[in-house]
Amino acid sequence: MKTGKYTILEILEFKNLDQLVVPEIQRDYVWEVTDVLDLLESIKDGFEGEKADIPYLGFIYAYTDKDYVYKYFLVDGQQRMTSVYLLLLACHQKISKKLPDYLVKHDKLKLDYKVRQATHDFLSDLVNHCRKSQDGYDFKIEDQIWYHKDYENDRTICNMIHNYVSIKDWLNRFDQEQEANFIKFVEDKVALSYFDIENGREGEELYIYMNSRGRQLEANETLKATFLGKLEREEDKLEWGKKWEDWQDFFWKQRGKNPDADAGFNEFLRRIQIINMCALGNTQDEISSFASGRGDQKLDIALLPLRLNEIDDYFQSFKWIVESERVSAFFELYESKEFLTTTPEAERRQIYYLRILPVLALLARTGLKDEEVVVRFIRFFYNVARKLNVRKDIAGQLPIAVKLMLEYSNSKKGEYDVSDLIAFQKGRTVLIDEEEVLKLCLYKMPSAWATRRELEELFWEAEDHKIFDGEIKFLLDKYYNKELQILDVYSYKRTWSAFMSLFPSRSTGNYSLISRALLYYGNTWIRVSPFYYYNYNCQGWYELVRIEAGKNLLALLEDMHGRPTDYLDIIIKNKIKEYFTKNEYFSIVKLKEEDSLLGQVRVLAAIDFYSERRFWQNGRYIAEEVRYTYKDKSFFNKDRVIFNVGRYIGNGLSGRVIPMMQSTLHDEVKLNQILTNILNFQ
Repeated sequence: MKTGKYTILEILEFKNLDQLVVPEIQRDYVWEVTDVLDLLESIKDGFEGEKADIPYLGFIYAYTDKDYVYKYFLVDGQQRMTSVYLLLLACHQKISKKLPDYLVKHDKLKLDYKVRQATHDFLSDLVNHCRKSQDGYDFKIEDQIWYHKDYENDRTICNMIHNYVSIKDWLNRFDQEQEANFIKFVEDKVALSYFDIENGREGEELYIYMNSRGRQLEANETLKATFLGKLEREEDKLEWGKKWEDWQDFFWKQRGKNPDADAGFNEFLRRIQIINMCALGNTQDEISSFASGRGDQKLDIALLPLRLNEIDDYFQSFKWIVESERVSAFFELYESKEFLTTTPEAERRQIYYLRILPVLALLARTGLKDEEVVVRFIRFFYNVARKLNVRKDIAGQLPIAVKLMLEYSNSKKGEYDVSDLIAFQKGRTVLIDEEEVLKLCLYKMPSAWATRRELEELFWEAEDHKIFDGEIKFLLDKYYNKELQILDVYSYKRTWSAFMSLFPSRSTGNYSLISRALLYYGNTWIRVSPFYYYNYNCQGWYELVRIEAGKNLLALLEDMHGRPTDYLDIIIKNKIKEYFTKNEYFSIVKLKEEDSLLGQVRVLAAIDFYSERRFWQNGRYIAEEVRYTYKDKSFFNKDRVIFNVGRYIGNGLSGRVIPMMQSTLHDEVKLNQILTNILNFQ
């Protein structure tokens, strides 16, 4: 049989094919009911859908032996072929139809097992029973005289029984006519591709060959053909063909929303190629181009590991990561259940790889399987991938991160710890910046006031907050004493507790009150575009914790130590009183003398706080228009056109503060009462 694409019937009725044989070296039939039902549902979708939905079952690989004429020995494909064989057997038996020659001919099974004699005997007896029982009656396999008790210890036989019964139950959805049409659909429409290991083309030739027939060969299929074609011994071909099938089965089970295993398997091989390109010394541009999808995405055997056992090291490590409860729980918490096995979105691709590939490289090179240790490495790379400086240079930082772990793996023997990365900072000051070094040092030598686990939980919680987004230098700089090399854990915890009371992770918090309070600690405004007028974000928390003005937020947090959230109201009143007293705002006349933008906003915000509290209801921006004037009734001796808007001054005609507050500003009785309340607050 020539390499090519065939329907199920074309395969089974091929004139020179007596039997497809699962050889002794192959593994058991391991597909379970869920795997078979997935296959059936995909076939049903094609049966009930349009032509474009016709299912394609991928590749099977086989070889022939001159000593066994017309026998084709399966290297890859036994799980799918066995399941399809059981499906056709169940279909014909259920509708009382004579078994066709393509299932059994002259007492020869078209699909035969040589893994164990018992498997052959069981399948032969099952098929013969179906041949003799053409009345469609239901029977229990375990009650038949030819069924042996020993079969209960045979994994292949047990799976065949369970799957055969499940297939028959699944077929109950069809009436007899529908089932006959379904059989014909499976025979004539369901397709797969056959590759002859002995005589087929390798690599690029096979790729061209399949494309000329309207079927693009999957990258992993091309590579399999090339890798197996390089092996000289038949035993090695069988062994690695079986392993390759193991890999494909894994990605079939982990395929998620993908129609087959190819997408996941190809993606896995891309990850290996990126790691190996880093090891081979490919340039940053070459690695980034391939990783981001900007360049040629074809897998290149010259850029993959030379030996199949190296690929197996990566596979076993990746499989362990996916199946590890703690690792899966980590990614499920932050991303999704299928995060590890999905192809990343184009815009997040290199960030995704930076979070996974360094750890995969470490595990493949070292065999590390300690969940706690691995999660700490995963946490490190997951977190640094959030940092602004890393994201800005992701094309450069991805290969740096992978090379870091390759170097670490080669230099380190025995126990592994993420804290070891302190010694690898040289040349990696963006990836391992001063903040990361400090945290790793504290993990390595925790203080007497906190264990390593406690510090990790403290830091990780802060890093995960949307405002910090991975960077907590804001807190560490305040509470780490460089001279004594000690972290004031007690004060850190109190400030963090105050921060969480003001900025709950899952809500916006009471930002208008925080903005108002910060007015009287110092200027925390952040000027933003457009710059043709004065436009300030008064709630730029993400930026605020990264600049010098963040000290004002820290001062507010320390005033909130041990206080309930509603204490913020008292702080604001105290701060307003201090500010008015300091500036001698003892009369309306004195208030009107204020001429600075910040000063006028502070005065207006204080009056508003004691009256209608409309500030920051329309947005978080304070803007001053310097291009146009408005015929508004003035309040200050030198009026400024001040807006409190959502974002852009062009939409802020109703956001002018003086007109918004005119009912209070131009009521002298009310204004004097507010002034009295401010100055007399206790």
